[in-house]
Amino acid sequence: MKKVWEESFKIASYHLDFQQELKPSVLQQYFQEAAGNHAESLGAGYDILMERELFWALSRIRVEIDRMPKWGETIRIETWPVGLERLFFRRDFRMYDEQDNEIVRGASGWLLVNAKTMRPQRLAALGVELPDNAGRFALEGTLPDRISLETPEPVFRKVIRYDEIDMNMHVNNTRYLDWVTDCFDREHYEQNALSAFSLEFLSEVRWGNEMEMQIDRNGTEAKVQAVETASAKALFKADVEWRKRD
Repeated sequence: MKKVWEESFKIASYHLDFQQELKPSVLQQYFQEAAGNHAESLGAGYDILMERELFWALSRIRVEIDRMPKWGETIRIETWPVGLERLFFRRDFRMYDEQDNEIVRGASGWLLVNAKTMRPQRLAALGVELPDNAGRFALEGTLPDRISLETPEPVFRKVIRYDEIDMNMHVNNTRYLDWVTDCFDREHYEQNALSAFSLEFLSEVRWGNEMEMQIDRNGTEAKVQAVETASAKALFKADVEWRKRD
């Protein structure tokens, strides 16, 4: 049993933004790929859980960024389960560059969900022993709190189409970061670099849903949410933080 999983990724051109830096959504894809591979090796991967009508659902995540890797770099991710926080299965990760400098770190909270009832399950339902990494945190403290917006303003609307639907027939949560980062213009990116983000996932987003992206700005921080236009229900929320570029 590997207590800590390591996996490397080479930054390809199609993973970059216009500044030749890794897109935040791809950063999250790397982390989830490594997390999924570790779960598979522990006997708690996608196929095994689906046979028992269970699946993992990411509920919230916090990521802090010293710098984004650039085109051609090879990065290494370490990820490990930490333990339980209420119903959340916590999993942390760190990202290193080729000189073994830590450049990104994060903490995530996952729910083990029954595929029929869609209700969260406790540890006993997993039926697998998880490695003991108690006290080994990439980020100190508990998982991020709920996110609230005070004076949200509309940015854009969109309807979910083919390109955003994954193999589970809903939108993969990594795509939410694309919509969050679409709320800022080119000038903003030329002047600022993303330093941290938190995401809170509230409801599935499916093919044909129409939603409105809304933003609440406060200096170097902004809070963003997606609201289903038909029901006015919040689908997910984000808290993004920026620092001035050199």
